[in-house]
Amino acid sequence: MKEGLLKLPRNRVRRNYLGGAGIDRLHGEAVCQDNDRPEEWIGSMVEAVNLGMEPVENEGLAMVETEEGVFCLRDLVDKNRQFYLGNSIHQDGSWQLSFLLKILDSAMRLHVQAHPSTQFANEIMGKPYGKLECYYILNVREGIEPYIRLGFQHAPERGEWKEIVKTQDSARMDACFEKIPVKPGEVWYIPGGMPHAIGEGITMLEIMEPSDLVVRCEFEREGVVVPEEARYMGRDLDFCLDVFDYTEYSQEDIIRKCRITPQVLEKTAAYEWRRLVGEKLTPCFFVENLKIWEEAVVAHNGKFTLGVVCRGSCRIEQEAKPAGKEHETSSGQTAGRKGGICLKPGDSFVIAAAVGACRIVPEGEVELTLVYPGKDMER
Repeated sequence: MKEGLLKLPRNRVRRNYLGGAGIDRLHGEAVCQDNDRPEEWIGSMVEAVNLGMEPVENEGLAMVETEEGVFCLRDLVDKNRQFYLGNSIHQDGSWQLSFLLKILDSAMRLHVQAHPSTQFANEIMGKPYGKLECYYILNVREGIEPYIRLGFQHAPERGEWKEIVKTQDSARMDACFEKIPVKPGEVWYIPGGMPHAIGEGITMLEIMEPSDLVVRCEFEREGVVVPEEARYMGRDLDFCLDVFDYTEYSQEDIIRKCRITPQVLEKTAAYEWRRLVGEKLTPCFFVENLKIWEEAVVAHNGKFTLGVVCRGSCRIEQEAKPAGKEHETSSGQTAGRKGGICLKPGDSFVIAAAVGACRIVPEGEVELTLVYPGKDMER
């Protein structure tokens, strides 16, 4: 079974912090509540690692509803690799989606943590991916001055940081950081190894390498305790100390290094298309943003693409490719306008690589964010 356009059911996932009301608000829910499911994983093909919590079968994996029943998205793609992935398949025929996309909402400042760089994960841990992350800030709760912790503004020596983490000296840990202000519409890059923590009251899209490798160096925040087994990636503190970047960065240094300026790719009377994250930062994924206010047909990129409606409502319909570039649908016919999906704020969706173009019919102005694989999946 092949569907060029797939609307995705919601997929909330447990984490070691509280939040989620902002996700409810994005979806337009009448009741918006914080709980232990502060993230929605979009089109995820990786299972959540929640060590120390009661296991939940297939937690994190995205499911899809089709005319033939409910399927795990990963299995559906695997059965129809060429249709969904196009050339994003490794030379040996294997594949792994090279990113994980989330909607995240924080009711509290998250625990200070760091993720291994790709190089560290590859060379030291024997893992295919580290955990570089990017943030696209969507909304902020009323009365909040939004910020993130990012990098050491007052860097400790390695031995000092070990002592701070080991003794959980919160005052000394706090003194290593200054608040880095953020605001809706901004894009931020969090390199592997850089200590960080998302501040309270922020709703964002988070795009990352597809791993759950994390060193949590702050064990308790507002009564939420990180279980022992979830702190050090199954290793010990001495091993994890090598993950951290101990460079001292001023706020200005961090803004220059980590705040991304979007690039306008195309602007017409009907829409504006911007690139938020490109190949200069990571080979794993591209992130693009489409603001559209009039009906238009836009070419697809020929990649497996996940999308989120950040604002507004619309209908997306599958269109035929231009003459001479036709592809066949699952029924064997040339793709015409078909497979339409209706979307509202917070909804997420899949566009298969085989889709040639999409007709987007907005209700007023609509903002879509689209994520698709980089060159990493073509190794």
